[in-house]
Amino acid sequence: MGIAGIAAVIGILWVLGGAAGAAEQAPTAPPPSAAAGWRTLSIWGGDVRSMAVAPDDPDLVLAGTSTGQLYVSYNGGASWSDAGAPFSFAGWVVSSLRWDPNHAGRLWVALWGVWGGGQVAFSDDLGKTWVARSAGLPEEPVYSLALAPGRSGRLFAGTLSGVYGSEDDGAGWRQLTGAEADIQKVTSLVVDPSRPDTVIAGTWRRAYRSEDGGHTWTGIFEGMVLDTEIFSFTPVAEHPGEIWASSCGWVYQTVDHGDHWVRFKDFEERRTLSFAVAPDGRLLAGTVSGVYVSADGGKSWRRLSDPALSVTAIALHPARPDRILVGTEGSGIWISTNGGADFFRSSRGMTATRVGALALAGDDLLVAVNHAGPLSGVYVSRDRGRSFTADFAPLPTVHDLAVYAGRAYAATASGLFERRGSDWHRLPELGTERVEQLLVDEEAPAPVAPPAAAAVEDASPAPPPRPAARARLLARTPRAIFELEKGVFVRRQYKHGPPRSAALYDGALWVSDDRDLYELTREANHTVAAPFAGGRLHRLGDQLLLAGAGGAWALPAPGGDWVRLTAEPSRILPTGDGRFGAVLLSGEVVRLYDRESRKFHVLQVPVPARDVAAALVLDGRLLLATSGYGVLVHDLAEDRGAAMDHSVR
Repeated sequence: MGIAGIAAVIGILWVLGGAAGAAEQAPTAPPPSAAAGWRTLSIWGGDVRSMAVAPDDPDLVLAGTSTGQLYVSYNGGASWSDAGAPFSFAGWVVSSLRWDPNHAGRLWVALWGVWGGGQVAFSDDLGKTWVARSAGLPEEPVYSLALAPGRSGRLFAGTLSGVYGSEDDGAGWRQLTGAEADIQKVTSLVVDPSRPDTVIAGTWRRAYRSEDGGHTWTGIFEGMVLDTEIFSFTPVAEHPGEIWASSCGWVYQTVDHGDHWVRFKDFEERRTLSFAVAPDGRLLAGTVSGVYVSADGGKSWRRLSDPALSVTAIALHPARPDRILVGTEGSGIWISTNGGADFFRSSRGMTATRVGALALAGDDLLVAVNHAGPLSGVYVSRDRGRSFTADFAPLPTVHDLAVYAGRAYAATASGLFERRGSDWHRLPELGTERVEQLLVDEEAPAPVAPPAAAAVEDASPAPPPRPAARARLLARTPRAIFELEKGVFVRRQYKHGPPRSAALYDGALWVSDDRDLYELTREANHTVAAPFAGGRLHRLGDQLLLAGAGGAWALPAPGGDWVRLTAEPSRILPTGDGRFGAVLLSGEVVRLYDRESRKFHVLQVPVPARDVAAALVLDGRLLLATSGYGVLVHDLAEDRGAAMDHSVR
């Protein structure tokens, strides 16, 4: 049987609770076969989307990320660890964390999936285990959650289609806003602490209120601008009726439970994702350009933090009035211990970074962290990944890293950079154009048998190695291809559509665009028949690979026939290793090529395959760069057992 005819082995995704309406079950961590054997490199940070300080312990804090990690701190945010199993909710956004006011020690979580779906669950042991409470909820994102003090068992969930309510601790849910077509995408909810039967819902346009536990709803628009998404509600317990709302446009205040709103707009950046009221009455607004403070009831504001921080959550506790915890988009946790006079990074133990590329430059491991605000750039380990130095270099979003002639290069969203010492310098030839790919060919590749030949027990011997090719370094942008010539990058002759990918193979430059595949030599420019259009090219030893929506294919020899590896939409990530040369991602299956067995072997990876961005083999370890889970590390020597038995033939 060919590769395409074998069913995919999927052991990666863990879905909380099952489909809506299904029998309830207690969620668990990913299966041991998936999570065991993996660890993360110690690059601290993460995309924090929610935080909760324990009501009776100001030093106990939990934080949830956009990729489903749940972290706990027992020292007020000074350091963090996994609350339960690593990658607790991999593939989900932890949109809301709420302590139950009617059940001491119970923590509730709301989740939504990037590709759809939503869940609600609770934990009575600080996130070590969870009980799903989603029966009756639709298969759509759950953005917000609210509980009613003094109304045990009552919950409200804000979803894409409206507000759902439960009177039995989430054992069952019912739609509360079906009669109100305008109440959709409910991104914020609050129960009025002085009126526990009153709940206010913030939608993508305006706010609505129910004063009878969710049975009937009316718009509360006076003073609130239309088409302004409401991100958060913050009641002021000391002043019954006072509630603050942060939105996409402004900050609002009501002092009459929502009947009327007053708008405040003295921000340089008005997109305000989070809000808090400090114990001394100061107002704290978390915007996409830092934290702002007002000491005069919202009349004037000044910025406290780095403007590069996009603040998604603010947490504080009256017992620690000078401590302000700030959760950010990509930059982890920042803390002030002096009431906001200054903030410092405090994400030790969080490894939920977005990593776009990996490279080894001599003994230096280079790791490109993206979308982390002021912490975006290249991190350096001088001991091959065991620790990282303090000489972090900020860079625009890094799409690729490469090492050529002992020098490191970074392809970024704003030009091509070369590493000189511990600094990076933009090369003028490409200006600030987006660079998507780097190609290096410094020596002849070792002969590698085609993966498809693994199905043939008496496969012919691998061909002899080709003559050494001249050293080359190329950079691909969305519009052109440049090659390093005598120390300067020169634009290559290329007359086809915008290049989607490129590979150096058999002494030629191969390029794909949206329609065709081309072989470019110094003398000629040939169109080559390809199995499908728009694929991405990679060289694996002595063969060419093509992957994309049409599956994954191998070209064992120039002029030969393409061999299909899998029909599933696929990506291929080179590892830079002679033996384990590439990672193949098809659907949610991750496979590693082994030259000795001439097969792609299935790996049990504890995060969704779609979030794997780059790969590198280093000292017998496989490093996977991920979008939101940091760098995963796996000892390949451990894969001599069952994990390597699921081979693709």
